[in-house]
Amino acid sequence: MRKLKVKVGDEEFEACIKRINRTYYKVILNDKTFNISLREPGVILPKKVEKKEKSKVEVVEGEAVKAMLPGVVTKIIVKEGESVRKGDTIMILEAMKMENEVKSPKDGVVKQIVVREGDRVEVGDILAVIS
Repeated sequence: MRKLKVKVGDEEFEACIKRINRTYYKVILNDKTFNISLREPGVILPKKVEKKEKSKVEVVEGEAVKAMLPGVVTKIIVKEGESVRKGDTIMILEAMKMENEVKSPKDGVVKQIVVREGDRVEVGDILAVIS
């Protein structure tokens, strides 16, 4: 990740830029994350990404269901308080243009859904808690 200091008028900003691939960049500016897609040379289309802070999620009781891939939560199938069996699909995560089923690791009850549809997640982020 490359860090830059940018001055606009009298204001100074610190930006972190990470190249994901040939046309896709992740930019962090003032604690806000943006995905930048270069579709044509010279054309930049920013997309703001909302993400929950990992540090605010704490599993007190139950088993955490974690993201195995970075992606976007496209559909949440279960509700908090609902019973699930091991292997039941609890949500859909779109990663690398494919829909991936996130399955319950055990029989139990959905104690907490940590994410919302549309949230971007990284590997290891807690998605839900099953007790």
